[in-house]
Amino acid sequence: MRTLELLFLVALGSACGEALPLQVKGMDWHRFVTQRPERTETSSLRFRPDLCEGNDLRPDYSTLTEASLLRFLHDQRLDVQVQHQAVEAQNPDLNYLFVRIPGVAQPVSLRVATLPNADEAGRALSEAIGKRGRGSWGVHRSNLAVLGPSGSAEDDIAVAAVSKLACWGTFTMDDAGDAIVIPGGYAEP
Repeated sequence: MRTLELLFLVALGSACGEALPLQVKGMDWHRFVTQRPERTETSSLRFRPDLCEGNDLRPDYSTLTEASLLRFLHDQRLDVQVQHQAVEAQNPDLNYLFVRIPGVAQPVSLRVATLPNADEAGRALSEAIGKRGRGSWGVHRSNLAVLGPSGSAEDDIAVAAVSKLACWGTFTMDDAGDAIVIPGGYAEP
């Protein structure tokens, strides 16, 4: 019996560390972005101005915890579950938020890292996206870095738009090996 319990805990820990891929259905990502007509690459995209209407898009210099992201997601009327996970001493505090987003087959797993400042949060997010590679994305605001599950560029954009995460933090995604920021939502210098 003890061995079975141990195997279950190991499997649960592994599942929490690996994000499930996005399975988006019925969302047209085109309605959330504009694109320069002469260009087709992802780097020419911009979130539509009306996407973040009513949101404060000024840079946030306060020290944040995952509770501020949780409040934002609840304000969007999204169902969120929090899971705390112990990490090594040299790593930042990590928490996982599982968010139910309309049009996504299963809850979206967001890995939230609390870092000392905005520069480190941006750097940590960029490094995490680089390690995960194609299809990875996330947002950062002040000292929080949030890594989302990998998906197609279209699915990543749709999830960031529908959840309004692009309005809460600087939206960054992998574009053929480079981390790029899609403008039009929240942004930090």
